[in-house]
Amino acid sequence: MYSRNFYKLSGKILLAIVIGLMVACGSDKKKSSESSKEFEEAQSQLGEKVQKVVADIPPPSEIPYIIQSTGADFNPNIVNDFSKWESYTINPQKAAFNLGVFSTDIGYLSSYGKTQEVMNYLDVCLKLTDAIGAHDAVDFNALERFENNLSNPDSLAKIIDELIAKSDTYLQNTDRDNLAAMVVGGSFIEALYIATQIIDTYPKDILPDDQRMTVLTPLIQMLVKQKDSLKDLIELLNSIKDKDEWVVATINSLQEMYDNYTKFDPMGKIREGKGNEVLNDAVLSRLTVQVDSIRSNIVY
Repeated sequence: MYSRNFYKLSGKILLAIVIGLMVACGSDKKKSSESSKEFEEAQSQLGEKVQKVVADIPPPSEIPYIIQSTGADFNPNIVNDFSKWESYTINPQKAAFNLGVFSTDIGYLSSYGKTQEVMNYLDVCLKLTDAIGAHDAVDFNALERFENNLSNPDSLAKIIDELIAKSDTYLQNTDRDNLAAMVVGGSFIEALYIATQIIDTYPKDILPDDQRMTVLTPLIQMLVKQKDSLKDLIELLNSIKDKDEWVVATINSLQEMYDNYTKFDPMGKIREGKGNEVLNDAVLSRLTVQVDSIRSNIVY
């Protein structure tokens, strides 16, 4: 069994990958109309929206621990198959979304100490980073040190702290473009998918509903808190220029999910002493189906 420090470290790994690779997406500037005041204002607004969504997402250091605290067994079917990465490279928007998906999958895998799988997915993230033109922003020396210190949590923590510090600096000094928003979108959707799948597939024959609800409450609370973040994400993705049709369809589905989200009030049921009804709630069931459908549109 891994310690809570390992779970927190796993979260830091996810934070470094998601933010570090995300902000790299906008490193190349075009030379024509992008110098105009209108473009600069649009870029500034997009950058602010990206930062707001990232800031509103629960600290990644919490997510692996919340997952592990449920006692749910590792489910390899939850993560996206990393062997599909090459099919995403033909479309930069698809590559960006799935870079976010795979980055979040790393958080789930690391929660269960799946070291080799983590490295496989990290390799895929780097390949997708190439596909969206952000190769030069990756600190390969730090990644090599990371790989060489997998068995040393203290050293890993220092390396990840360095990556985070560099990412923060880059975030403050680099313009971001539409692909950055898509990376955030993919990461956010995959996090919702992992959470809803754990809740949906949690064994129903081991614990009574009330005890199962107690175990899953931290994960459900995390879901509840995503309502505002989901609204921000929809606004962020709507601001993207030249969206593919499947991206537009994804945004429309996210809006439908947000409308359903407004009906999701598990904490109200808990306050009323009806917590055991939450797991059988039709709204939660529909939310799970909606997240699955949106995610399938991204990873197919």
